[in-house]
Formats: sequence, structure tokens, C-alpha cells
Amino acid sequence: MNATTTTLLDEVLPEFDFRSRHARRVAAPPEWVAEAVSLCRLGRAASVLFKVRGVRLPPGSIRDVLVGSGFTVLAERPGVEMVAGTTGQFWALREQAHMEAPADLEAFRAFDRPGWAKGAVSIRLEPFDGGSTRLTTETRVQCVDDAAKRRFAVYWLLIRPFGGWLRRYFLRRVARMAEGTK
Repeated sequence: MNATTTTLLDEVLPEFDFRSRHARRVAAPPEWVAEAVSLCRLGRAASVLFKVRGVRLPPGSIRDVLVGSGFTVLAERPGVEMVAGTTGQFWALREQAHMEAPADLEAFRAFDRPGWAKGAVSIRLEPFDGGSTRLTTETRVQCVDDAAKRRFAVYWLLIRPFGGWLRRYFLRRVARMAEGTK
């Protein structure tokens, strides 16, 4: 995918205040990587990180985890990209109690509650020549106002290293599954 290609994430949340992007080249074709994404479970390490944030992770695939923890799948090209989004005061001590899943993409785009933010997560697969795949996960957050932006900035400084670790962990697990290694 080149720099001029528009992703579903670009369509869902083109303007944002904060962003985290992680990618990994997987030595497997996109179909195998897509299957590994659908089968991958986050495991205990991820559950502990989220529990500290007051978020209960339901069991299941990454899609099940996102939907079960307050996200809505907003856009999808099966086997290519999935974007899920939520709204909330992510910096709150009991984060999940301060999140609301949008009804749909239109509700997500229209969301403008003062003191809140909206966030979107993308999982994207891009084929490479030779049968390998780039697997990317990207998170974007747009704050509704300056007060939310200040609060989120502090939260982001604290949580970003752990969020980055979690995303790299997910990418590594999917790669191992798709490549047939443990």
C-alpha cells in the first residue's frame, strides 16, 4: 500500500490528536494472516494490563474482545482491514464505565460530547511480493475539546508504552500462528 492509498481508518477517523501505529512483516500470505487474526486470543498478559485500567476483556478473538469491551465495528473489508471505534473518557479510573459504544459509523462521526474523546483501532493486512504480508495495527484518538485533549495527553504518556507492548505482542502472536511457529 503506498502513501496515497486511503485506508478504512482514514475514512473513519481522518483527523486525530493522538496516534499509535505498529506493523510487522509476516512470512505468510494474507489469507493465512487473516485466519490467524481471527483465531488469535490475547491471553493472560493482556487481561492483566486491561484489568489495571478497569476494563474486563471478554474471551474470544480480537473482534470479540473489542466488541465485548465497548467498541463497535465501524468499517470492514474482510481479509484486508477492520476498524472498530468507541467513545469515552479513557483517562477515567474505571475506564470501561466511562465508555459508550457508538451505534454505527454515523453516530461515531457525529459524536461531540464535551470532555470526551473518540478512538478507533484498525487491523490491516497488505500483501507483499513473494507471498508475505504486512500486518498493521493503528490506534487514533480525537478529543472533542481542549479539556479532553489535556486529560488524554497525560493518560497517553502513562499508557502508551503498555499499549505499544500489547500491540507488538498481538502482532507477534499472529505472525507465529500464520507462519506455523509457536
